[in-house]
Amino acid sequence: MSMQEEILSSQIHIWVDGMELQAGDMNAVAEVVVEQQVHLPGMFTIRLFDKDFTYLDGGLFDLTKEVEIKAELTTGSQVSLIKGEVTALEPNLEEGMLAELVVRGFDKSHRLYRETKSRAFLNVKDSDLASQFAGSAGLLSQVETTSTVYDHIFQHNQSDMALLMQRAWRIGYECFVSEGKLYFRKPVTSGSGLQLTWGKDLVSIFPRMTLAEQVDEVIVRGWDPEAQQAIVGRATNGRLYPANGESKNGASWASTFGVGKRIIVDQPVVSQAEADALAQARLDEVSGGFIEAEGTAYRRPDIKAGMLVELKNVGTRLSGNYLVTSATHVFNPEGLNTRFTVRGARTGSLVEQMNGQEPLQRWPGVVTAVVTNTDDPNDWGRVKVKYPWMTEEAESDWARVVSMGGGPNAGLSATPEVGDEVAVAFEHGDFNRPFVLGGLWNGQHAIPAEVSGGGTGERPLVRSWHSRTGHFMAMHDNADNKVQIVTAAGHIIVFDDANKKVEVSTSGGHKLILDDQGKKAEVSSSGGHKITLDDNGRK
Repeated sequence: MSMQEEILSSQIHIWVDGMELQAGDMNAVAEVVVEQQVHLPGMFTIRLFDKDFTYLDGGLFDLTKEVEIKAELTTGSQVSLIKGEVTALEPNLEEGMLAELVVRGFDKSHRLYRETKSRAFLNVKDSDLASQFAGSAGLLSQVETTSTVYDHIFQHNQSDMALLMQRAWRIGYECFVSEGKLYFRKPVTSGSGLQLTWGKDLVSIFPRMTLAEQVDEVIVRGWDPEAQQAIVGRATNGRLYPANGESKNGASWASTFGVGKRIIVDQPVVSQAEADALAQARLDEVSGGFIEAEGTAYRRPDIKAGMLVELKNVGTRLSGNYLVTSATHVFNPEGLNTRFTVRGARTGSLVEQMNGQEPLQRWPGVVTAVVTNTDDPNDWGRVKVKYPWMTEEAESDWARVVSMGGGPNAGLSATPEVGDEVAVAFEHGDFNRPFVLGGLWNGQHAIPAEVSGGGTGERPLVRSWHSRTGHFMAMHDNADNKVQIVTAAGHIIVFDDANKKVEVSTSGGHKLILDDQGKKAEVSSSGGHKITLDDNGRK
């Protein structure tokens, strides 16, 4: 075995389905890369010399096999870097008969991305979701309990991990898998960090201090429809500033430019506590961006995403504790190097930048739905709906219904019925905050028949409202110029502006005519009796 091979094999250990690779197989390892993130799945890449297709055809690293990679510290003890599963095999056959097999895999959090689901959770905390999702994926969990109980959370064609990442983002939590365990927690901000000394095990460090986005306060504004007042959440103390020798934090430095506030108005909140938590999460995110860094350490596999490291010998201002956002361990014949980043609550990915740092899936348009429940416990006229194009099972939270002229004890009250197709929009694109805009006619629910008196092409000139049981009111804006009210039993009132009269008739044949143009009033019974009051010729 060459010296380079000895360096490599003495630093890493690979287990496949519980069996450790021995020296013969380790000699074929050209490179191992393990990537850890606090906001993304952990990933491993193993490059193998495979000229004779021993590993491709032999199946040692076949798809779905469990892989654990460990590394040795300088003390000789081992630390686990990742426990995952093989998800991809890539044979590279190059000119000159050079062949290698690239084995790629993820930690078990990838299972939480495999299936998109549509379902509703009732009376649930974010931490409840984390525990449930971890169990369904066969993961252990370490979950910090959250306090807010949500009446309704809709998982709208999302994977479990995508939903959990969204929930974590709203409250400033980390969500990642390490060594087969799902972590759902607040970022670590206190305690002693793993010491890294520049000039020794810390090979290089490139910190950056920036006042971009640094503000004194984050304000979240929402609306409470029950109390009819604004919900205002505030946060003034960011919690992800590094604990180093810098005398002022980002907000203090930025205050030289004047007062700075970030106001968030497009994130619906259900309570004061949620508004405050959202404001704090966003200020923490901003504070974590005050000092960012990228570094490389030699033979420090104990550096992991989500932990604190203490940088030493980098000057008074920058020496101190930093939260590691990502760590990439690279093993090759030259030894082991670990590249790490410090970005607070951000990943630095292009997708994140394009989405304005938020992982939320917005629904900016209008969708169709079917009403499933009208028994609003608050008597606000709200309804619940289901989205058959997404799922036949889950239904929405209570959705307020848009009403013409709606106001205090005013407006048209026409709550849609169970089974009606309706158009639905979402507050700020949040799928958990639906509004019903109105009902829709379709192939099974026809538009009411043409009202008598509306000529060809005159439907837009005859405005009508029909009840489910047969009552209707029609307003004729054509030449007839009248308003007609008809009950299901056949009683009729006609306000006839064209002929300047009012007619009232019962289904039994009684009739009242008030004729301004003819200057008379008539009352007649179904039996033929009549009373006429005629003002013609009278003075």
